[in-house]
Amino acid sequence: MSKDNPGPVLRAEQNDDLSHTKIMLGRLAANWPQRAYVKKGELDPFFEAGEPGEPGKEDFLEKLLPFRDLPQYRSSSPEMKSRVLSCGWLMYNAKTTQIETEIVNPSCLDIIAGVMPGLRTGDAQKAVCETLVDEAYHVHLVEQASRLTRRRRGLEDLRIPRFNLVRHMRERQRTGTEPWHGQTIQFATAVVSEIFISDYLHLLSESEEIQPFNRMTVAAHRHDEMVHSPLFRSMAQLFSHDLTVEQRAAFADVLAEPVVWFADRELDVWLSMLRQIGFPKAEEMIRECRSLGTADLTSLDHSAIVTLAEEIGLLDSAAARDSFTRQGLIA
Repeated sequence: MSKDNPGPVLRAEQNDDLSHTKIMLGRLAANWPQRAYVKKGELDPFFEAGEPGEPGKEDFLEKLLPFRDLPQYRSSSPEMKSRVLSCGWLMYNAKTTQIETEIVNPSCLDIIAGVMPGLRTGDAQKAVCETLVDEAYHVHLVEQASRLTRRRRGLEDLRIPRFNLVRHMRERQRTGTEPWHGQTIQFATAVVSEIFISDYLHLLSESEEIQPFNRMTVAAHRHDEMVHSPLFRSMAQLFSHDLTVEQRAAFADVLAEPVVWFADRELDVWLSMLRQIGFPKAEEMIRECRSLGTADLTSLDHSAIVTLAEEIGLLDSAAARDSFTRQGLIA
């Protein structure tokens, strides 16, 4: 990105906020050896892959299914419901993998390449390199868990399509005319994903209703993500401060959109999986789901994104406020 135009003039309190942010970023980077789960050793898969797991516990929470209250699902057999819940767990893991590999990691690589304003400092580079190690380990965790579930439930051949979260980001990137447009959209999506993913993991990480290995896998992932959220908030602040007027307007305009992408109920992915396991009336059930809306903003606490936008001054722009209003994030 270029800096042909000056960025916004900061008030004294904003300069103080930036100093605090830089200090916190340095601390997050320095504390990585003590807190990162990858430094604690391998998560022990404490039961054999060929065993059924703990009796009476499913792979996933029924409350997280978008069609849990529809008659087509309620009337299905216990065996089919259990199979659907295993698909939900595999889908959950696949979405996690796509978030890490297609959204977060490419943005981290942009930072390492030195093309992201405000994030060329040693602490930022160190923190991002550590984040890449964390994310690679998270992919290993969830892929290990998925392999165990596939073998145990006879779902080795189940195919999971690309998620709408990634597709929406790619489509938005194609609207840009400069390389920095795509990088900004990628970074905005990574920031939103890293802020939301801890809540996304929360329910499973503490549930005693699901298989213990599944719960432990999610808990290990969430342990790191609770640090990634403040890290990406800090990087968003430093990034925004160093942008030109044009770049800052573009960042402000796009930041609200990934919130809706993240809240997408991924009904196309669900339909593909339900067809593959032979779920009766899958098309009818998903069609009824669509009539209720393709995204569920009520499932996300998006106040953290609004607060972030306010803290870094993005909502000072009328265009940005319009964007946040259009996406249903502010009145």
